[in-house]
Amino acid sequence: MGVGLTAACMQIANTTDTKEKNEIFVETITSTAVGAGLGTAIGLFLISNPIGWGTAIVLAVGSTAMSYGTGKFLRNMYDQYGEIDFVAGTGVDRVCK
Repeated sequence: MGVGLTAACMQIANTTDTKEKNEIFVETITSTAVGAGLGTAIGLFLISNPIGWGTAIVLAVGSTAMSYGTGKFLRNMYDQYGEIDFVAGTGVDRVCK
């Protein structure tokens, strides 16, 4: 999780376009939040049920794909309809320099 956020911070710092900075921010926060939520839910499921390694791998790959896809989807939605400057509003532009 930390590596992805650090990479996004570096991308935001190296981008001059405000809209693109916000697209990176939206994609990163969304995919991180979805990944953390699904990881927690799957972890609780795995603790409560004895399943095989095959099922565990399928759940892990599925949650990764869903996290990535959701981030990309919301980035595209922000690209089309977004007007709020999340980067400046949250102070990420001051942190990621």
